[in-house]
Amino acid sequence: MAITLRAPLCAALVGLSACGHTSVPLPALTVSAVGDTAGLIERGEYIVRNVAVCGTCHTPDHRSDGPLIGGAEFRDWRLGRIRSANLTGDSATGLGAWSEPEIVRAIRNGERRDGRLLAPVMPYEWLQGMSDRDAFAVARYLKTLPPVPNPVKQRPNLLFKMARGLWLGPKRVTTVSAPRRAASAEYGGYLSQKVALCGECHTPTSGLQSMPDRGRLFAGSAHSAIDFPANPANPANLTPDSATGIGSWTEEDFLRTLRTGRNPRGDSLHPFMPWRQVRRMSDDDLRAIYRYLRTVRPIRKQVP
Repeated sequence: MAITLRAPLCAALVGLSACGHTSVPLPALTVSAVGDTAGLIERGEYIVRNVAVCGTCHTPDHRSDGPLIGGAEFRDWRLGRIRSANLTGDSATGLGAWSEPEIVRAIRNGERRDGRLLAPVMPYEWLQGMSDRDAFAVARYLKTLPPVPNPVKQRPNLLFKMARGLWLGPKRVTTVSAPRRAASAEYGGYLSQKVALCGECHTPTSGLQSMPDRGRLFAGSAHSAIDFPANPANPANLTPDSATGIGSWTEEDFLRTLRTGRNPRGDSLHPFMPWRQVRRMSDDDLRAIYRYLRTVRPIRKQVP
C-alpha cells in the first residue's frame, strides 16, 4: 500500500514545484539607488562582520569572524534540516557564479539564483528593509571573499516543500532607502531591525510560520522553536521596561555592555550574543540603536 501511495504523492509534489511563484525582478545597481560606489566594499565588510555578524550562522562552528563557508545546521519540524550557505567566491559551491543583483535578491527577497525560495531561517523577513546601498555593499564585499570549496547539503522536509509550492513565496520589495546615517532614533530603528538583526533575535515569534510579533518588538525570547545548538532559547528583553528590560540603563551603560560583554549588574552576556563583533560598531551607530530602543513600547516580561 505504501508503494501505491508514494507515486501520486510524488506527482503532486512535482506539480507543486512546477507551479512555484513569480520571480522577483533583479534590483538595478544605479546611481540613484546606490549613490557613489566609492567605499562600497568597506561598508559591506562593516555590515557583514560587525553589524549583521553573518558569520554567526555562515560558519560551521559559529565562529563569527571565521571564513563564511556555511554548513551550520538548523533543525525545525516545519523545515527539516537546513544548513547555512557557502558565501565565499567558489563557483561550484559558493557565490562565485552569482551576480551582485542576484545576491541582493537572495538577501532581501529570499529568492535563490535558480528561483527557489530560501528557507526562512535566512532572515529575509527583516532584511527586506535593508537599503539598496547597504544590500549592494554586502553583495560587493561577499564577491571579494576568496573561494573555499564547501558543498552544503540541504535536507528540507516534505512540509516545507509543500508550503514552498503552495503559499510561501519571496518578499516582493524591489527598492529601499535608508534614513540619513546619524546617532538618531530613526537611524537606530533602521539598523536594529533591517541590518543588525537585533529585532530578529530579540522579538518573540508566533503562529505556525513563527512570524515576528511586531506588537512585542524587542521583548525577548525569539528562537525557542528552532533547534540551533549555539542559540540560547531566551534572548533578553530590550524594551525600556525598568523591571524586566533595559529601562534603567543609561546610554553609557548600553555602550559599555556591548564593548565589554558585561551588563550593568556585572553579568556576562551569553556567548551567542556577538558582542565581540558588535563592539567594533561606531559609537554613533550604537548610540542610534540605544536611542531607538528608548522609543519602543515598554513590555514587562521576565526572560529567564
